[in-house]
Amino acid sequence: MPLTYPQPVGRPLVLAHRGASAAAADNSAKAFELAVAGGADGVELDVRFTSDDTIVLSHDPALSGFGVLAEHTHGELLEKRPDIITLEQGAAILGDLVINVEIKNDPSEPDFDPEHRMADRIASWVAAGDRYGRVVVTSFNPDTVARVGFVDGDIVTGQLLDRAADLSYAIPQAAEDGHDLIAPHKRLMRPNAARVVEHAAQYDLGVAVWTVDNPRTLRRLGTAGVTAVIANDPAAALAVYGS
Repeated sequence: MPLTYPQPVGRPLVLAHRGASAAAADNSAKAFELAVAGGADGVELDVRFTSDDTIVLSHDPALSGFGVLAEHTHGELLEKRPDIITLEQGAAILGDLVINVEIKNDPSEPDFDPEHRMADRIASWVAAGDRYGRVVVTSFNPDTVARVGFVDGDIVTGQLLDRAADLSYAIPQAAEDGHDLIAPHKRLMRPNAARVVEHAAQYDLGVAVWTVDNPRTLRRLGTAGVTAVIANDPAAALAVYGS
């Protein structure tokens, strides 16, 4: 199913990259509060497990001076890093805004999970909170994000694409995997962003581009008709779009 959050008129959705990370720490309560205050349509955030399966927000698998999150309990994390918030805490700040949950599951990282347990947990979280149409789940790991759709086909999902991805393959593959959108790096939108949007639309896929802060690029992507832009400074992005 597509996102049911109201699509703005004349501009893409503006999602704050790990919150308003240009002004506050990534994935922090402050970054989320600033994103809400700045008028963002939603927030992109990163999820990780602690050793007792609490879902916390962190881009990296390990924290300096603490260690690997998945090797410590949530209680131990709170003692050393009380600034690291849980998914529930982040969602409470965001209210009814869009939440783009990125599941980190890289085979090269110490918390890699071949069983895709996070995908199962996030699917349950969406269902328990009736967050359908407002949460979009993405991952660079195609098996992980495909697992979300397998568990619950009503959840909005998208395939993250790095700057080296081949769109001629990735777009039809994302559609075959049952996703609702692709989330390409901004470099993949050169030189003809409108053509990428058109190609994706042929497969009923939206396009959410990361991470975009340059005003010229924001305007170009807006004109091309992308579904969303993911920005470090959502207030500045909204100012570019005049809303």
